[in-house]
Amino acid sequence: MIGPAVPRPRHRRGPCAKAAALALTCAVTACGGPAAAPEPAPAAPPPGLTVALRQMRIDELKHVLSVAVGNSGPAPVHIERVQLHAPPLATLPPEPVNTRIGTTPRVDLRIPYGAVHCAGRTPPAPGPAHVLAWIREPAGTRRIRLPLPHPDPLVTRLVGLECGAQAVRAAADVRLGAMWTRRGDALAGEVVMRRRTPGTTVTLHDVGGSVIFGLSPAGAREKPLAVLGPDREELTVPVRFTAPNCSAHSMADAKKPYAFPFWASLPGLERRYLEFEVTAELRGSLDRLLRETCKNR
Repeated sequence: MIGPAVPRPRHRRGPCAKAAALALTCAVTACGGPAAAPEPAPAAPPPGLTVALRQMRIDELKHVLSVAVGNSGPAPVHIERVQLHAPPLATLPPEPVNTRIGTTPRVDLRIPYGAVHCAGRTPPAPGPAHVLAWIREPAGTRRIRLPLPHPDPLVTRLVGLECGAQAVRAAADVRLGAMWTRRGDALAGEVVMRRRTPGTTVTLHDVGGSVIFGLSPAGAREKPLAVLGPDREELTVPVRFTAPNCSAHSMADAKKPYAFPFWASLPGLERRYLEFEVTAELRGSLDRLLRETCKNR
């Protein structure tokens, strides 16, 4: 007579068995494989290849600069990507440029640059800077290092302007007011300066318009437009919007019709370009001003 089946005991794996199983799993999945080989150090540039940093005026508002590459060497160089290392600017990923550079004193490769981490009102001192470039050669792509002068004058200026803008915004809230009144072919309102940091003088030098809309002080006013001294918590500056440019060409080229700049500074710092925030309500009022003004012309 066959008795009832007896279940086989389940064996518990000890730590050694578990470790062996994990090792086998990692061997199959490559989770414990050798680490990837580090990228080789950048090589020296080809003879005659040099770089410098430049910035066109149209790029000042776009956080873009130009890597000006010169080539006095005997052979052309094909650059696939470039990357700027210029502390305290944040390092961004390599920028594709895919440009063949023959014998020439200068070819501008436009790339974005990173933000600056500013602490306090004193801009940090720039560190040594260089450009990495990936160049295409018959044997493959090679990474090279192109040093920049130290301290680089453009990096020093960008750090100063960026930290100056942050310092201005930390010291005072400079904004377009909430109330706007139509007066003929203009929209009248005010710029409001409200203190954020006690004891700091903030100077509003000027305001400006866009391709489509004009923004200017109301009436005759000397510059700087306003100075928020340590004894004031808030002040206002009367301003007016107009729509002086109704041409189809201007409207087609207006990529930032609501970008309205102002220039402000703190004592001892270069005046800085900043932009007002524009509410949806103000945009609607400006659009009506544009339609009605241009319809009457």
